[in-house]
Amino acid sequence: MKSTLQSLYLLQLLDTELDELRELRGDLPETVNTMEEELKMVEQRIEECDEALKKGAVERSQMEKESLELIAKIDKYKGQQLEVTNNKEYDALTREMETAESTIASHEAQIEQTVERAEELKTSKTEFEARHEELVKELEVKREELKEILAATNEEEKTYETQREELLKDILERDLVLYSRIREAKGKAVAPIRRESCSGCYNVVPPQMILEVKKNDRLFICEHCGRILVSEEIAQDTSI
Repeated sequence: MKSTLQSLYLLQLLDTELDELRELRGDLPETVNTMEEELKMVEQRIEECDEALKKGAVERSQMEKESLELIAKIDKYKGQQLEVTNNKEYDALTREMETAESTIASHEAQIEQTVERAEELKTSKTEFEARHEELVKELEVKREELKEILAATNEEEKTYETQREELLKDILERDLVLYSRIREAKGKAVAPIRRESCSGCYNVVPPQMILEVKKNDRLFICEHCGRILVSEEIAQDTSI
């Protein structure tokens, strides 16, 4: 059991070191990821603006072409009206001209909307491009900061992680489950008894329990904070 207690305490020491190394990075990794996602979104918006502008230009060109063709037809219908011999033909040509004029008016209204929409899209695109340039610069700085921190801590982190993986092989599943549950709730799962108190919550440990813990022959849980208690001997004899 003593070896189990030593393994659990050593696991706590390794996890503490890993926590401190990861804390050095702070929220930088998350910040970089968030900025990268925003950059992708901005690039997508710029692309969407370009596609909408192209589509609008094609539609406008098509309507302008159709309007010119209709104007030509109207001129043709006017000429034909001078040559008709009855009211029925004259009225038919008049209806064709009215339909053409209505279509031209509709095209003009749509073209005006297309022009307004194009201006809005150009403004949006300009704003997105400005944000894109800003993001690229900010992201470069943040990536460099993260790169420097990772370079400074990577080797040490890998060493601790390797030690941790090897150590886990020596710990029973039930003990590891208990450790993980306490660590998730308390941050630190194992607390040595120091000055007759739990070093996790600083509450006094009853003298009888201290004597029992010193035997190093079973797991004891602090009745105040729920952490695994280990003796000073275990703490002194165990190091990374």
